[in-house]
Amino acid sequence: MTYNTDFIEKHRALLSEGERVVLAARQKLKNTHIETDWDPELRRKGEALVRSVMVPQEHGGACLAGGRHEGRCLFVTGDAGTGKTASLERLFRTLPVLQPRGEQRSPLLRVVVPAPCTLKSLGREVLKALGYPLARELAEHIIWARIQELLPVAGVLIIHFDETHNLTDNANIVQMDNIRKTFKMLMVSSWPVGLIISGLPSLIPEMRKIDEIRRRGQFVSVPLLTMPDDNEMVAGIVGGLAEVVGLTIGEEAAGEIAPRLIHASLRRFGIAIELTHEAIELAMLEEKPLSIEQFATAFVDRTGSGALMNPFVAPSWAEVDCSLVLTDEPPIEPVLPFDPARRGSRTRKSGGRS
Repeated sequence: MTYNTDFIEKHRALLSEGERVVLAARQKLKNTHIETDWDPELRRKGEALVRSVMVPQEHGGACLAGGRHEGRCLFVTGDAGTGKTASLERLFRTLPVLQPRGEQRSPLLRVVVPAPCTLKSLGREVLKALGYPLARELAEHIIWARIQELLPVAGVLIIHFDETHNLTDNANIVQMDNIRKTFKMLMVSSWPVGLIISGLPSLIPEMRKIDEIRRRGQFVSVPLLTMPDDNEMVAGIVGGLAEVVGLTIGEEAAGEIAPRLIHASLRRFGIAIELTHEAIELAMLEEKPLSIEQFATAFVDRTGSGALMNPFVAPSWAEVDCSLVLTDEPPIEPVLPFDPARRGSRTRKSGGRS
């Protein structure tokens, strides 16, 4: 897919000078990777997975032509907003073997599992990612057979399935068995690939049920933030991100923000970073130092909460339910105690004919 970058540049030119400064700052923040405690583990296991698909098969001391040992599987799970996708993207960008070479495409194929999803619709997404979208309807087994034919042609060694819980959460017993068999088939076929499967923790129990996947799999679980253990780290991140764009914030102010930010983000690292980005952008637009006020506004912008439900303002902030930060839709409209009469309906008068 090609993108019309000139079109975007024309619109950027319409921004005011101040807005362009803020846009450049947002780009800096987005490109600033913050090393987490789980990043080294993810890198170690990711590198091991890549090496595993390059081990040649030998027979009688000689390497078999094109033969490789079966692939392995890496599961990366964590609650929504913990930052697992950002960490995986960083891993993919920094592993030299996964980079494209000239006209040769990257050996990494990335597929976002849509919601809802079946094994057949996932196959369609894989074909699309390979550059072969279906022009007509095909049976599920034919789709996956076509995928097996195309993987060696495309030189794919690793497939990353993101949001995989969209496939597994609502699958029945038969469907789940077929999903596990399909993943296994990808790892042990004549062109074996390694799998990176990421999503919510709910996908792990079903995957562990099959010996072949459990034997071939490694697992990385992205943890939640904790208080007070992570307070100092989060305060340092707030100060460090502010410094990236030339803002200042005192240690005392950052220390006050940190526990409230952990609570406001539901202890999820990725959401904490997003709220910090949004607060910094507000401070730049206001041309003020970064403070707790911008964090309070950023939380309101996300949730529509009043002062009593805002952990950056409320006196009893630790008791505030912050789950609205995960809500993508506006609040449900109130239901009337009685349904209004239908338009044009007739109400029978008392005393009429029965």
